[in-house]
Amino acid sequence: MAEDRSNKTEPATPKRKEDARKKGQIATSRDLSTAVILLSGIGLLAAMLPVGLQKMTEMTRQGLTLSFPLAFYKEMSIEQVYEVIIHAGLTVVMLSLPVVLGILVMGSGASLLQSGLLWRADAIQPDAKRISLIKGLSRLFSLRSVIELVKGLLKIAIVTGVGLWVARYDVLQIPGLIGFDMGTVLGVTGRLALKVGLAVAGAIAVLAGFDYFYQRYEWERSLRMSKEEVKEEHKSAEGDPLIKGRVRTLQRELTKKRMMAAVKTADVVVTNPTHLAVALKYDTTTMGAPMVVAKGAGFVAERIRELARHHGVPVVEQKFVARTLFKIVEIGKEIPNELYRAVAEILAFVYRARGVTP
Repeated sequence: MAEDRSNKTEPATPKRKEDARKKGQIATSRDLSTAVILLSGIGLLAAMLPVGLQKMTEMTRQGLTLSFPLAFYKEMSIEQVYEVIIHAGLTVVMLSLPVVLGILVMGSGASLLQSGLLWRADAIQPDAKRISLIKGLSRLFSLRSVIELVKGLLKIAIVTGVGLWVARYDVLQIPGLIGFDMGTVLGVTGRLALKVGLAVAGAIAVLAGFDYFYQRYEWERSLRMSKEEVKEEHKSAEGDPLIKGRVRTLQRELTKKRMMAAVKTADVVVTNPTHLAVALKYDTTTMGAPMVVAKGAGFVAERIRELARHHGVPVVEQKFVARTLFKIVEIGKEIPNELYRAVAEILAFVYRARGVTP
């Protein structure tokens, strides 16, 4: 196992990362989501607390100050009791709903930012391997479990230390609040709770940042590949070089056959005289200028000349025109303006020799 890991020296390719993501292997930090939930929850509670306290105080005051004769309670129906309970419940729900929804949105957003939209159909399918006792025990006593345990204990120690450090002076003032009214006590304890909560959430957020980068590092390390794996992936992505070479050879042969078939339709073949050959065709009704329908050098040029003579296509020796056409004009393209005059003279010569008026 150690030897296999030592061979995996190459970083994971984008395809390897995408395949791992589809399998649910992604770098995520639970602490990051926890930190976001805590910070958003504390912020929303701090924003809603004044309004919530006011509403709850008014509702409690109204309930405590109601004074009705005994006959009223005897005549009070169950529907009226339900109405009072529903009214109190709706008040509590309306006060807590923004906080709950805000926490849900922020928590979901933190998870989505780490993993993105990921759906695995196999995750909901039953798998006997997931409930294997042996595999469960191996995970429980693995090195990763020990590391996670140490990390958890360290986080608890740090968070506890931060909370105690922040509240070390304020806690001493709490016994002195016994002589104050309820509003003052609630205000002081509320500010202390908010102060400690923000400090603890901030500490968790810092730890979450380190934890996320650690999880990212572990994820990248677990996906490392050997050089042989990288080569195999490139080969599978781009295709076998032997097959690709064979396809290119077949494509060249097919193009060559089509080009040779077009020689018989040409009006003239311009040569170098022996090294190059360029076949030209000009149709005044469909073309704006003469077009190169075939060209070649060496053996291909010789073959073009043979086909031209066999099909009665004139072969004209013109070194400069042949070299220029072969160099700058692709097959199926019209000749450039600067060659109009030279090619026109060649075509005129051919037409005169045939006794044809262009």
